[in-house]
Order: sequence, then structure tokens, then C-alpha cells
Amino acid sequence: DLTRTRAALAGAPDALGEIGSEAADRWRALALVITTADLVGVSRGTLDLAVEYAKIREQYGHTIGSYQAVAHLLAEALTLIEGSVSILRHAAWAVDELDPAEAIRAAQVAKIYCARAARTVCETSIQVHGGIGNTWECLAHVYLRRALTSTELWPVKLEEIDLGLS
Repeated sequence: DLTRTRAALAGAPDALGEIGSEAADRWRALALVITTADLVGVSRGTLDLAVEYAKIREQYGHTIGSYQAVAHLLAEALTLIEGSVSILRHAAWAVDELDPAEAIRAAQVAKIYCARAARTVCETSIQVHGGIGNTWECLAHVYLRRALTSTELWPVKLEEIDLGLS
């Protein structure tokens, strides 16, 4: 059962010291990039699940992946993932190569883009799976929940980056 807690904390954390604001900003950028990478991984996982299902599920004597409506949904999902990988790579590069403020901005843009893409890809996977996509027999809804959780971890609002994105 994936909904049950299996571990507990074993005491209070020890204080290790303080770090400067520049180092803290760089760590924040890294945290955003790692969370964004999780979103990309979730997207890839749920797309693989949907593609495999579309290859084996038959309707009217043909696999559902052979129908344009399903194929186009999966192709759009792949396109969103490729864009996510590209913007994630830039954000990861920025953590090491740019000053912390610019690295945070790149990571925030990547997080917003990848969060929106991951949600769309996960919802597409559930749609391809049909009614089984929201049951425990299929992991598509678990990927969606993971994407929603990662989106809320280190949250970023569009207003924070004021680049005119919609």
C-alpha cells in the first residue's frame, strides 16, 4: 500500500553552522534544479507507461497507438518532454556557471515550464489508459501525484520571474 508511512524521524537535527547568502542562493538554485529534474523524470516515466500501453491495448482490432488521436497525444507529450530536458539542462548549467541570482532565475523558469509540462504529460497518460488510469492497477495516477508534489516542493510563482510568460 503506497499510502502508508514506513519511516519515522529518530531525533532532532544537529545544528551545523551558517552559510553565506551567496552559498544559500546557490543551494536554492540547486534545489530547484533537482526538483525540476524529478519532474522531467516523472514525465518520462509516465510517457513510457502510456506508450507501452498504447502498443498492447487493442480496440476494434487495432492497437490504440495506431489511431491518430492517441498517436498525436503521445507525440505532443514527447515534444513537451524534449523542451523540458532542454530548459533543465540550461538551469543545471546555470547553477555552476552563472551568478546565484541568475541561476535562481533560470531554475525558476525551468521549474515553471517543467511543472506545467509534467502535469500535461501525466494527464495525457491517464487519458491514454482510459478508465484504468485512475486505479491502483495502473501507475499513471501515481506519476501525476508525484508531479503535483514536486511542483509544490520549492514552489515558484510566475509573478516572481516577470518575464512575460503565460
